[in-house]
Amino acid sequence: MAENDISRNTIFVLVALTLLISVLGTWTVLTQINAGPTPAPNMPQAASGHVQLTIINPNEKPQPVSTAATGRVVFDVKKK
Repeated sequence: MAENDISRNTIFVLVALTLLISVLGTWTVLTQINAGPTPAPNMPQAASGHVQLTIINPNEKPQPVSTAATGRVVFDVKKK
C-alpha cells in the first residue's frame, strides 16, 4: 500500500454511511408517498363560471383587455 491510499477502515465507514443515508432517504420518501397528498385549504368543492374564447386573425393585433378577476383554468382538448 502506498502512503496516500485510504485505509480499509475509512472505506468501510464511508460505505456504511452511504448505506445508512440511502436507507433513511428511501424510508422518508416512502413514508411521504404513503401519507398521500395534502388537501388544499378552504377550496370550494364545486364552482361555475363563464369562459369566453375568441379566435382572431393572426394578422390582426389584439386589443389588450384588463380584468380584476383571477383564477385557474384547465383546458383539455380531446381528439375524436
